[in-house]
Amino acid sequence: MRRKPLNTASRSKLSKYAKPLANLAILLADAGSRLERRFWKKKLFAALAPMLEGRSDTTLMQTLDHLYSTNYRAYDELAFAIENTVESPELGQEEDILLLAAPVLAWSTYNIPSGKIEEATVAEFTALLQKNVLSDHAHLVLTNMLFSPDQLPESYTAAAELARQLGQAAIDRVKVRIDTENLPATQSFLSDVRYLIGAVSVPAGQPAFKWQVEAHSNGTLLSKEEVLTNWRLTGGQALQTIMPGCLLELMLPNGLYNACREAEKEARAYSVRASAAFLETALDVPTQKIHASVGAFVDRGEIEEYRIGFSVEGNADIVHGVVWPLIGEEYGNEPDPVYEKDIESEPDNPVIRSKIEALLKEVGIRQIKVLEERFPLEYCEDCGSPLYPNPEGELMHAELPEDSELPNSMHLH
Repeated sequence: MRRKPLNTASRSKLSKYAKPLANLAILLADAGSRLERRFWKKKLFAALAPMLEGRSDTTLMQTLDHLYSTNYRAYDELAFAIENTVESPELGQEEDILLLAAPVLAWSTYNIPSGKIEEATVAEFTALLQKNVLSDHAHLVLTNMLFSPDQLPESYTAAAELARQLGQAAIDRVKVRIDTENLPATQSFLSDVRYLIGAVSVPAGQPAFKWQVEAHSNGTLLSKEEVLTNWRLTGGQALQTIMPGCLLELMLPNGLYNACREAEKEARAYSVRASAAFLETALDVPTQKIHASVGAFVDRGEIEEYRIGFSVEGNADIVHGVVWPLIGEEYGNEPDPVYEKDIESEPDNPVIRSKIEALLKEVGIRQIKVLEERFPLEYCEDCGSPLYPNPEGELMHAELPEDSELPNSMHLH
């Protein structure tokens, strides 16, 4: 699955440190057999470990940026290898480690909680994950923190450091406590994601999750869907106690990067549903009178995201908006290196567009306009909020009416 690089602004020549890394990724992508792949993969993983420990984020990002523009198969190989190396640090020969994330989708007209979790609650969540998600071989150490997206590690090396810290704690069977005072503040959104973060240790070569080992009486393995159902039933009740006033949807716990990507995907539809439910109540209008304007927003020759501007029938002002970013394979198979091309010539993504239209209809919105224009990524100069299209194709700041039930300082996400 393609992954969009975290920073594609730099087009500079590869450094002497980035060149060998890029070459290894290309050789891995071009391998013609499992034996050759195994050889190059071992070389690539060996090259990545000291870079992550040495905080060489600049080299990693420069290499990803270069491959994203020149060899997308090698880019995928490198991104996958970096994520795997980050999530599963080698801390000895006897234990395998995985940096685990358990995402929770939430929406509320109150602030969605984040931050420190009490010891008893950490112990409860640990026991529930052990019982419902992890194999009997696994040992889990959870942090004392409910993370917002703003508080997740910002770089590969920061995530790798957290994985080493938590992984060692899991091996040593000791608790880990995060200094919550130094973490970034959480932005306030109507709909957002929260994460329980921890590390799983298992004896080398043993399975970490229930769907890998637990079987029904007929011999079929327990499915991921069944594991998720059990986790939602028990974990949802426990999470409700620390997230009062929130409507919650738990997602399948997994490795950090996979879990975050899946949460980002599901959060888009969840935000649209939350938007419709909130606007109907806050503005006291039925969804049939809410208008949705959908526009594609382009950056450097690619559609980066769709934005949905909500307005009320008979008024072109945008009362709220939702950003629908493209994730992973939803980008084109190969980016066009000519970034100066006309925005209007960028092809649409009919699959995503149809998905958005179907979802809007599902929540009761019938007045939908998909705009033909391609818009640049523009934000409010004063507050930095995204600008959303209205039915006439004008980009506007989203402003709730003064008599609505939600402060204008809160955003839909």
